[in-house]
Formats: sequence, C-alpha cells, structure tokens
Amino acid sequence: MSSAVAEMTKPSKPHYRAIYDDVIATDARYNQAENSPGFQVVVGNSECLKMLQGRTLDVGCGVGFVVGHLANPMYRFHPFGVDISAEAIDRARQRLSFIPHVEARLQLIEDQTLPFEDDYFSVVTCFDVLEHLDPSEIDATLAEISRVLRPTGLFIGSASCRKAGITDKFGDNLHRTVQSPNWWIERTLPDRAEYNGSEMQITMWKRHSNENTPLFPAPNEVTTLFPADGGPSQPTDQTSLAATPQSEQPKRAQPAIDDSDPHNSARLYQEIYEQHEWYGNAAQDRCPGVRLIPEYQEWIQSPVLDLGCGRGHTVEKLRELGFEADGIDQISIHPEMQVGNITKPLENMRRYKSVACIDCIEHLHEEQVLGLFENMKQVDRQAFSIHNGPSDDTGQELHVNRMDFIDWYRLIGQHFDIGAAIKIHDEQMLYLTKRKNA
Repeated sequence: MSSAVAEMTKPSKPHYRAIYDDVIATDARYNQAENSPGFQVVVGNSECLKMLQGRTLDVGCGVGFVVGHLANPMYRFHPFGVDISAEAIDRARQRLSFIPHVEARLQLIEDQTLPFEDDYFSVVTCFDVLEHLDPSEIDATLAEISRVLRPTGLFIGSASCRKAGITDKFGDNLHRTVQSPNWWIERTLPDRAEYNGSEMQITMWKRHSNENTPLFPAPNEVTTLFPADGGPSQPTDQTSLAATPQSEQPKRAQPAIDDSDPHNSARLYQEIYEQHEWYGNAAQDRCPGVRLIPEYQEWIQSPVLDLGCGRGHTVEKLRELGFEADGIDQISIHPEMQVGNITKPLENMRRYKSVACIDCIEHLHEEQVLGLFENMKQVDRQAFSIHNGPSDDTGQELHVNRMDFIDWYRLIGQHFDIGAAIKIHDEQMLYLTKRKNA
C-alpha cells in the first residue's frame, strides 16, 4: 500500500483488530514459537513456575504459545488467554484443541477490558504487547491486569524498547510506544527486571502485595526514579568534593604494593596493566566502565566513586558528562586516582552519593566481595556489573569468582535493594541497587 493511500484509509484511532488480523495472517514469524518472547521467558523460568499453581492469564496471547506451554501437565495451572485479534484466537483454538473447554479458555476481547472477575488469576503474563499500544491503552491494560490478579499473585511481562522492523497495514510502526528500560521500570515498579541489550527488551516480574494496593501506580502517581540530571538535590550531610578545601580532601594511600595481600592481586594487576597496554583501555574499547555508562548514568548521582577504577578512564568520562567523580584502585596507574584496597574499610565513603564498580567483582574472592559490599553500603546508590565468562587473553585467569548469576542475584539481594538487573549479554549482568532502608 502506498503511503498516500495508507494516510487516506488510516482510522482516527488505532484499529488494533484490523492491524493484528493482518499481521497474524501475513507474517509467519508471529506463528513460530521461537519468535515468541513470552514462550522463551516461561520456558526459561519453568523451574520457578513449577512451584506455583492456579489460573493463569496471558494478555495478548497471539496464537497461544504461552497458554499451550503452561497447559503442560508438569505445571499445576489452568491457563487462559485473551487477544484482540480474531485471527490469532482462531488459530490458537485450533492449535490447542486438546485443552478442555478451549473456547472459553481463549477469548476474543474488544478493547483493554478483561472479561474476568476481580482477583481471578494467580499469574498474569503480558509479553511484548504493551509497546504495541498507545500510552492511554497501556494505562488501561495495566489497570485491568491489576484488577484481575489476586493478592500475592505474580505478574510477568516484557516490552521491546526499540522500533519494530515492520509497519502495519496503515503505515505506522507496529511499536507505537518506544521507551527506555528506565521508563518501563518507573511505570511498573517491578520487584525484578532484566534487560537484554542485544534484543533491546526488558522483562519484569512483580508480586501483587495486597488487596488494598494496586499492582501498578496510577499514571499520575508515577515517580521518576532515574532523573536525567542526576536527581533532585536532597538534604544531606555529605560535602561535595569540589567544595572541599584541599587540606580536607581524602588522604591518598601510597602507591606501594601490599605484600601482605594473601592473593597477591595488587602485584598481579600492576604487572597486567604495565604489560598489556590494551587492558582496560577506553581508547581501544576495552573499558567496560565507559562502555556501560549509558546503561547506568541516569541511576547514579554526584558525587560518585569508581571502585576498581583501573586506568581511570571511566572517571574521566563521568567528569565529561558533568558528574563529580573520583576513582580508587589498589595500584597506581592514573596520577589523579586514589590508591587503596577497595575490599577493606575505606575512609570518607560518606562523601559520595553513588559508587560504580564495573566488571571488578568477578576478580575478587568471596571474602573480598563481602568487604567490597560493606564499602558500597555506605552510599545511597550502586551501579556494578559482573562478567561471568572467561577473562581476557592476558595469560592469566583473572576471573576467580564465576558464581552463577542466580546465586549472584540472591547474594546481592541480601545486601542491597535491587532496582534493576540488566542483562548486557549472556555472560554479563549490570545491577542498579540502593542501600537497604535508605
């Protein structure tokens, strides 16, 4: 259809049924399980889902991949699904004819209203649906999900954070609401979130707390958690380093190798940095702290301390972006960085509002990680990443702590309030956390 004809025939409001009847009928990808984000999520979380039971609802069920999977006898679910596309519901009913009372389980809806009683479901899922709606319909859909999910019930949802690769029959991009991961987190306030950077997709989990509290905040109650300017100033007894006389600045440790270190890590890393010019070098795109700044810069607030700063390139970049930033490492590589052991108690931590610690934790042994966490707890916000794969080709295995990410998540949750857990790739996670009871 030409753009001129599309404009002439485009309805004043999105005609979702016409759009998605056409998509389901003409695009084979929407009829293949391997292309279903929701199917991938429920399969990947099958062990957790096996511990639950009751009625489930998949909002925007398409041709029924999630409903079909949750109907498997290994679960204790009674799955339902709704969709606005008659074509999708027809195909789902044909595919899932083995489900008892499938016609009642898979229902066609006219708008965002869900044809179920309040508190009817134990689990509600909504995978890669919300970004296909205009903002007002997103609000209505979230309100309906909140209504039909029972207290203590579980919501699992996902949203794409990029434009779709195709347009609808009226010439509009299929993703009508394209927002950042932070926007979706602020809108839903999930208990847990993961961001797949390669797919630009965020997945969110949230437990319905109680019957007197909506699952999601009302649109006029959404609070900005990630202000672009670093956040509003708050009363604090912390003094900005920029306003601190030089005589009162934190004392720097002497750049000497500590031979009492039982792991000999200071001497090892001094040699690594001296022998491998590329190691941690932002100019060669080998500094993860710089590379991940777009993922965490809206979370941190000035002044910020980079723990394990290496060559200091992350600190330099943060300063360019307007942050008051300092760095500290156990070895002396950059003349402006502090020298000290980040796994032992550090003085003057209360001067900072945030810490960054990017791809450093996996280099630490268990007792060192706990020491680092104690330092990180002294500030309001933390941004840190963990790389779970093999280390760079330095001739040394530097990643001495390659704990499974599930175990990392549990450990981190014991020490911090987790705002977001962002998947950078299969071997790297970024965590945005806050001090508990802050």
